[in-house]
Amino acid sequence: MKKYKNRSEVPKKYQWDLSEFYKSEGEWQQEYEQVVKLFSRVEEYKGNLNDSKQLEKFLLLDTEISNIMDDLYVYAYLSHDVDLENSLYIEMLEKAGSLLTEYGVISAFAIPEILNLDEKSFKELFEENKGLEKFRVYLEDIYMKKKHTLTENEEKIISLLTDTYSSYSSISSSLLNLEHDYGKVKISDQEEIEIASNNIGLLKRNKDEKVRKEASTKFGEVLARYQTTESALLNSYVKNSINLAKIRKYDNPWSEYLENKYLDGQIFIALQQVAENNVSINQKYYKLMKKVLKLPILHGYDLRLEWSILEKEYEIEEAEELVLKALQVLGDDYHKKLKKVFDHHYIDYCQYKGKTSGGYSYSTARQNSRILLSFNGQMTNIFTVVHEIGHNVHRQYLNESTEPWYRYQGIIVGEVASLTNEILLANYIYESAVTKEEKLIGLENFIQTFQNNFFGAVMEGQLELAMYDHVGKGNSITAKYLNDQVMNKLKLYRDGTVENDEYTNLMWVTRSHYYTKFYLFNYAICISVATVLAEKIMNKEEGILEKYKEFLSCGSDIKPVDVYKRLGVDLTEKEVYEQAIKYFDSKLDLYEKLSKEGE
Repeated sequence: MKKYKNRSEVPKKYQWDLSEFYKSEGEWQQEYEQVVKLFSRVEEYKGNLNDSKQLEKFLLLDTEISNIMDDLYVYAYLSHDVDLENSLYIEMLEKAGSLLTEYGVISAFAIPEILNLDEKSFKELFEENKGLEKFRVYLEDIYMKKKHTLTENEEKIISLLTDTYSSYSSISSSLLNLEHDYGKVKISDQEEIEIASNNIGLLKRNKDEKVRKEASTKFGEVLARYQTTESALLNSYVKNSINLAKIRKYDNPWSEYLENKYLDGQIFIALQQVAENNVSINQKYYKLMKKVLKLPILHGYDLRLEWSILEKEYEIEEAEELVLKALQVLGDDYHKKLKKVFDHHYIDYCQYKGKTSGGYSYSTARQNSRILLSFNGQMTNIFTVVHEIGHNVHRQYLNESTEPWYRYQGIIVGEVASLTNEILLANYIYESAVTKEEKLIGLENFIQTFQNNFFGAVMEGQLELAMYDHVGKGNSITAKYLNDQVMNKLKLYRDGTVENDEYTNLMWVTRSHYYTKFYLFNYAICISVATVLAEKIMNKEEGILEKYKEFLSCGSDIKPVDVYKRLGVDLTEKEVYEQAIKYFDSKLDLYEKLSKEGE
């Protein structure tokens, strides 16, 4: 695949089109000035939100302003990410960010005024003005926090004290990514590479065991030197989270999370029980890995190795064609939206100096998402394409079916759309492949995705819960405590199938997600539902496509557990998790059988 030195070399057909946001930077500036003028109207409603008609007018104005500001910010953000050194986009991004902050100050009166209403007055708002009904769930979400909201002065004090709360994550990231020298590793007679947090995974995929071991050891040696600092950061973060939860009259951060997300704790009990009852399947995965890789001992530094090697390099048009064919099974309506992604140039494909690396999907309440990629022609890139397209099409359904203030879904729902696409692509590759190697690639992609998102996520989610329980009982998180916890979990989930190297227990040091509370369980839930859903779609179960369309069309006015009921899934029951593991197990068997053919 052709490489590009800068953006000007990239053909327009491989760049995203942002003209649906703004046709020019001049048009962006005009709307910026327009929304600033709207700010002056907001204070007219201050002190009047106990009036149902005034409240409705305020909410409509607030929506209009918020939608414009989102478009301004996202357009600037996207433009900056593909042209990092362009001073115009840097300035636009700063202006858009400042605008959001300014509006937050101007509109800060709204929530306190709503929360000051007694329960009777709050209910009467909807009786007095039927126009407020469309905002009912939105307002109830705000009012639900009344019992956890403190006085105005207390809230100001908490705001001041937590102003630097995000610094825990920033310090941790700085330690991992910037502050330390991990040394170098020689990968050939002619080439030596500096080890870094962003390439350690690639080094662990090197075919030379000496390279994998040396890189892993040198990286681990540095982690070990600052593990005490990292554990102290985590201890402070967890302790502060516990204290804040108590101040707001929650039992603990976990109950705060469940209440605010409208989730039943039984969901996570069922999930963990199924994972622990099926650790033998996870161990089977590692045994198969060892066999496929023909290793006498499977070390921790071997776990990133690719099972199957496919030397083929794909052009962008080939990737698009493959995605279109793989997702044809989702029906005409979905396929129409899928084609829109390509026809409207929603994707920015190519990597070059001066563009942000990685991949994401970013949308607003008025616009379908744009997808940033670092496409280099590998099969893994095609899975990234199909994953992010899942988010885009999900957004298209939301934009068609819901009010602007409900056009989002939390991660516990949102990842189903992307993971389902990955599974369907993996199956299509397997079914349509001509060679054994292509079939194995399809199977491997599903196997790796499921193992990481289910067993890996549950194990680390349990470790996080243990931290909060430990500190909640008056203890402190130390490096020794975390190392011991990791080893206990590895013993349960791997049971000797992987040789624990000297620094294996330091995996927690590299995990930034512990600074986003209870993040990982969501992926285990989503991969379970996506696996069961994809299997039903592939088997052409009657009515499943209509159910899935309804699922994708549910906005945040519908609680997650009720959204899943559109698919006939009860997250509190073990069935969906058990079915997903059964499917995973069958693919392990299929991979082993296929890999032996021709030997």
